[in-house]
Amino acid sequence: MQKVAIIGSGTMGSGIAYVTARAGISTRLYDPIPEQLTKAQAYHHKLVEREVEKGRLTKDEAEGTRARILYTGDLAKALSAVDLVVEAAPENIELKKKLFHEMEQYVGDQAILGSNTSSLPITEIATAVEKRERVIGIHFFNPAPVMQLIEIIQAMETSEATVQAVVEFAKKVGKEPVVVRDFPGFVTTRVGIMLVSEAIFALQEGVAERDALDKAMKLGYNLPMGPLALADLIGLDIVLHVLDALYANYKDDRYRAPILLRKMAQAGHLGRKTGKGFYEYPS
Repeated sequence: MQKVAIIGSGTMGSGIAYVTARAGISTRLYDPIPEQLTKAQAYHHKLVEREVEKGRLTKDEAEGTRARILYTGDLAKALSAVDLVVEAAPENIELKKKLFHEMEQYVGDQAILGSNTSSLPITEIATAVEKRERVIGIHFFNPAPVMQLIEIIQAMETSEATVQAVVEFAKKVGKEPVVVRDFPGFVTTRVGIMLVSEAIFALQEGVAERDALDKAMKLGYNLPMGPLALADLIGLDIVLHVLDALYANYKDDRYRAPILLRKMAQAGHLGRKTGKGFYEYPS
């Protein structure tokens, strides 16, 4: 993997772009919204400066990392001659299928098309392209520069060669790959979101107060943060969307969303990104 393109420069896309550039890979970061690219560039500058201050990067390495990222609003330019594409657009199946159809028009025959989705079926996304054997899930975790896991999702028609190439890519960028099958929610989202959801139900039912609930889960299960704090980090709108998607796919009541979560999302209390969720985050 010498050249990669990241589609979408939001929180996940910009984080993934930093990871690949830091690993020595030529990276194109695409977004149709110029303001998003400007924001991503500022984020990358802040990251490398922090790494230099902590002695994790030399100034030359920092400059090299920055220089390896091309910020562009031109999709054809972003995808020209790349070995791998990682789509990091919002969790909307129709949007992702449209993007994959467009992406296939610009990449070479050997390029791998990956999606960073945390819950949507890769097999369905693959129906938007002709060469379905090269479509795969590449699920990074937030924040991408810190989290070590990459969940690799093999769809029904994904080739073994594609899987192995992405496993090697994950290792090259310093991550730990785990290969799973293409079931809605995969492993991490399906299991992890249930922990968060049940915690919100417990809060909604008055089983425990917020701080007590998170403290009990942290100390009782040796978690780095409580499930309510984790929900704030993920974004309550994302948690709600994932639960709704799982419910739509499995038709199982265990994936129903707590009404408290839905009301908070409706009110715009989405967690860290809005400054208020289950906790408050002063700007």
